[in-house]
Amino acid sequence: MVVENLLTGLDILLTPTNILLIAIAVVVGTVAGSIPGFTGTNTVAIALPFTIPMRPESAVIFMAAIYVGAEYGGAIPAALINTPGTAGATATVLDAYPMSQQGKAGQALGISILSSALGGFASALILLFLLGPISKISYMFGQPEFFVLAIFGISMLASIVGDNPIKGLVAGLFGMLFAAMTVDPITGQKRLSFGFPELYSDVPFIPIIVGLFAISELFYLITEERVSETEFDVSSYQTILDGFSEVLRRPWQVVRAMVIGMTIGTIPGAGTSLANFVSWARAKSSSKNPEAFGNGTPEGVIASETSNNAVTSGSLIPTLVLGIPGSGTTAVILGALLLHGVRPGPGLMRDFSGEAMAIMLSLLVANIVLVVFAFSVSKYIIRVVLLPTKIIVPSILVLTVVGAFALHYSMFDAWFMILFGFIGYLMRETGYPIIPLVLGVILGPMAEQGFRRSLELSQGDPAILFTSSIITVVLWAFTVLVFVGRPLVSQVRGRIDGM
Repeated sequence: MVVENLLTGLDILLTPTNILLIAIAVVVGTVAGSIPGFTGTNTVAIALPFTIPMRPESAVIFMAAIYVGAEYGGAIPAALINTPGTAGATATVLDAYPMSQQGKAGQALGISILSSALGGFASALILLFLLGPISKISYMFGQPEFFVLAIFGISMLASIVGDNPIKGLVAGLFGMLFAAMTVDPITGQKRLSFGFPELYSDVPFIPIIVGLFAISELFYLITEERVSETEFDVSSYQTILDGFSEVLRRPWQVVRAMVIGMTIGTIPGAGTSLANFVSWARAKSSSKNPEAFGNGTPEGVIASETSNNAVTSGSLIPTLVLGIPGSGTTAVILGALLLHGVRPGPGLMRDFSGEAMAIMLSLLVANIVLVVFAFSVSKYIIRVVLLPTKIIVPSILVLTVVGAFALHYSMFDAWFMILFGFIGYLMRETGYPIIPLVLGVILGPMAEQGFRRSLELSQGDPAILFTSSIITVVLWAFTVLVFVGRPLVSQVRGRIDGM
């Protein structure tokens, strides 16, 4: 049955029109993802009206390929100007940008290209055969599980990022506090909006990310001549190929990051933001040189970029099989399916199995196109780090302000971004890590809704948050181990080093 569906999917996919659409979509997605503040979700949403004349499978193939391109595209500004183009590239900044400052911008881009493509290709290939079984994971996560997952994610990052777990935890909790600036999601009561109507429904997440990373970095760049003071060759593709070699020398790390991204992608709402943080943190905790993470190690870039492209495949599983979008982008893709008369859900594999297989197969082709296109233009992209900062700084400032304004056509977002630029600068100066704060903003709504709705289901009994399932028990155990295990590991390593 699986083989028959695969053959049907190939027959649907392998037409000149669909292959051309994939190629165009990857280019569009990569360019859009490389623009800070212009997310893959925005690009797919803009593309939606253009898919109306297309066949249903062609429309979804086109938008899925945009998704693939955008997830890689976010790594370009992350590596070159310390600004994640998409939320899924936030953890990429930690090691890709330090590599650029060391004159290894070509290697950083090479690593991100091949890691992204391998993560997306391998996960799509595996999920072709596991559409049914993997989708059942989503059924196991209820409100208590989402709450504990959010707490575990923030705790893990707080413990691993930086030298002081307490400062990391404080940053994460502040992120959750910022996420609570909106009205109460259940009662509608105003909370921390300070009278600004723009904070009524949600906190502007993209301005926060761009402010914390890009604007805060400008305070440091204005004192430098260039992003990288190290001379390096921009006339050949050799540095890009060196980055490819770094990835090929670490197959186990690629597999581990791919599995993390693929698994988290199947959980509705988790998305690339959580996946790349978890993958990066897992790579650091298991590394023989954890102190290298955050200072320009290829392992960190591999962990982040492999996982976030693996999410693209994973997030399509609940979207297609359950009708529950796995991310913001797949929510738009879900809308495209409904627009074209295809109703996702348990009946999809019965009524549209060939089309579903064609969509998953298109991810394989999209990742191949991604390698070819990204490699072709990478030699020219890395020249950005050699430009004088007197050109880069005002250019970044203008682009980020315009990008923030264009989100909702509101100057509030632009000022909000600048505010978080100052906050990011103060955090860096005082030793508070930025990443836990970002993850707190991302996971804050998930944690709050999971907490509140769990208590409603249990009529106020908090035991549901700890014993509702084996998943909650395991996640709480891991959360405790994150803080208890770090000092124990440090003591063991200290004794080994002293022998």
